[in-house]
Amino acid sequence: MAVSALLLAGYALAENPAPPPALRSAAPILCTETHMAGRTRVRGTGVIADSGGTLLTAAHVIQQARSDCTLSVMIPDEEWSRLRQLHAFLIEDCRLQATLDLAVCRIRPAENKRDWGYLRPARIQLRPTRPGEPVWVTAFTGWGVLPLTRSGHIQARQVYQRRDGCYCDFATDIAAVEGMSGSPVISADGEVLGILTLAGSGQFRGISFGASFDEAAEFLKAQGVIIASGVSDHGPPVKAR
Repeated sequence: MAVSALLLAGYALAENPAPPPALRSAAPILCTETHMAGRTRVRGTGVIADSGGTLLTAAHVIQQARSDCTLSVMIPDEEWSRLRQLHAFLIEDCRLQATLDLAVCRIRPAENKRDWGYLRPARIQLRPTRPGEPVWVTAFTGWGVLPLTRSGHIQARQVYQRRDGCYCDFATDIAAVEGMSGSPVISADGEVLGILTLAGSGQFRGISFGASFDEAAEFLKAQGVIIASGVSDHGPPVKAR
């Protein structure tokens, strides 16, 4: 299903420019409610990991939607800044890593097999985040399907235990709002280092927490995730170690 860019509404304009190599690989995760036909909203954000249709996002985005939603993602034909059409992909099989709040999902075109050609994987890097390094987050919120981009810095590299038993291995001073769960955390080199999984509250208000792909390397490997080289957009794919 292709959606004309002219029909998009309610989107948030980018606050800061993100590194272009990572922007197109971010995708809004849409929830079409089964009990209210035609009502669709943004449930979270994901990132395309490979051209075979692997989507990475937060596990709780998938868990919370399983009972009342049909999940899909919208893929642009160009960079988000100059798109003409959006192409719908259905989210199918998902494998969850509850401890890190990470999900590996497979997606497929909703209507046209030629839409596979629009997938552009992120440059994923398996390395720890570094305290103080600048990062960007590309996310989708509310009812719109154009991205919000925010910039900030990694606050610390340590384990943060959550009340639900999950843990996060880094923090950033980028404040998160609804829809930013699963959004890619992007380095200054345009590499995706991990995803946001938790918005801080109380004394941690204004801080967001996440899981790095370095920390999740064994899980990604077990799911057969092929990760693009961190050297070049066109480098050879490598298996997660």
